[in-house]
Amino acid sequence: MLARIRLRQLIFALLIADGVLMGLTVAVAFGRPTVWVFAMLALLALEGLVFVAALRAAERGWFERAITTISVSIWTGALAASWLSPFTLPLHVVAALIPAISAIPYVRRRRLLLYCLATLATTFGCAALALPVIASVIAPMVAKYLATIGFPAVTAPILLVVWHTAATLGDMAAIARRNADALRSSQRLLAEHAEQLTCSRARLVAATDAERRRLEQDLHDGAQQQLVAVAITLRLAGQSAATDPARSIELIGEAGELLQTAIAEIRRLAQGIYPPLLAREGLQGALPAAADRSPVPVRVLVDGIGRYRPDIETALYYCCLEALQNSAKHGGPTTRVTVTAHQHEAELLVSIADTGCGFDSARDTDGTGLTNMRDRLAVIGGTLLVDSAPGRGTRLTATVPTRPLPGTPDTLDR
Repeated sequence: MLARIRLRQLIFALLIADGVLMGLTVAVAFGRPTVWVFAMLALLALEGLVFVAALRAAERGWFERAITTISVSIWTGALAASWLSPFTLPLHVVAALIPAISAIPYVRRRRLLLYCLATLATTFGCAALALPVIASVIAPMVAKYLATIGFPAVTAPILLVVWHTAATLGDMAAIARRNADALRSSQRLLAEHAEQLTCSRARLVAATDAERRRLEQDLHDGAQQQLVAVAITLRLAGQSAATDPARSIELIGEAGELLQTAIAEIRRLAQGIYPPLLAREGLQGALPAAADRSPVPVRVLVDGIGRYRPDIETALYYCCLEALQNSAKHGGPTTRVTVTAHQHEAELLVSIADTGCGFDSARDTDGTGLTNMRDRLAVIGGTLLVDSAPGRGTRLTATVPTRPLPGTPDTLDR
């Protein structure tokens, strides 16, 4: 669009210049009509028609055809004008430079070299045509110098500048294209990440709702039923206190046992929501405890980390639990697991590696467990790297951008 506008502006400028020259020539014709005047008028009128044809080509998007038409017309006109009006040779030489300068945005560099060579040839031709007349008025040596050295010597540096400008513009255009490609790639990646984040949040909301319903069901079927049983037992104990004290004491003992069972059930549910050990000691205390409860042998190496935000510790803790469950479920009877965690500059890395049977990580990456882990990490800006192959175990590496909280052992050591 911009190229079409610029080319149209160039052609309109040439048409205006051509019209002004025709007006001046007509004014001269009224004062002194000669064959020369009518020849110049015919030449200018022909150039105007050519410019109109070039404008139509530009409107259709044929930019190179339009600029070629303009260039040939200007070069031909400069040669003809040099023969008709030798003493205006400098104007013709300047006009011959217009095509090479104007063609920079519209032709390739190889084609631009032809424009530069054609400009030099036109300059020599204009000088050669004007030489006989100029030599009859001024000294022949001066005329010969102007024709063979002067005007070409001025034209050559200008064309060199044109060539350098074209090279610079070409480099800038290449850089602009690369930047545009990089920008489009970044926009595509951002759109993909935004879509993935939206999907992960939707899955997390669904998982949270399911967990809430499960917790409600567990409370209803477990602790609530036991507390109801405690209430009924205590009421029966109160009714039999006056008539059968021994039975009342027995019922009170049963109520105490039921109450202890209800308390244990509530503690189990509370630990599933947010483990107290994780709140007190962070990952350094909670991960070894989780490893002790695992049905497969687990080695934990987390001595070099401190405390982090609760959302980070919670996400990494449950990712480790998910990974341990997957290792126990799919790894095989001889599976062993190693959990490591360390702080690397501004990132916390937690790795869970097992010696199980493994799987093809290039294909089987959409399991529920891995999806849950990725969703948990995505919420806190983390990523999950899966490295596995059949027969050589599995390594999961969670990376979270963070630093330990001030005042924790890890920061104090530093």
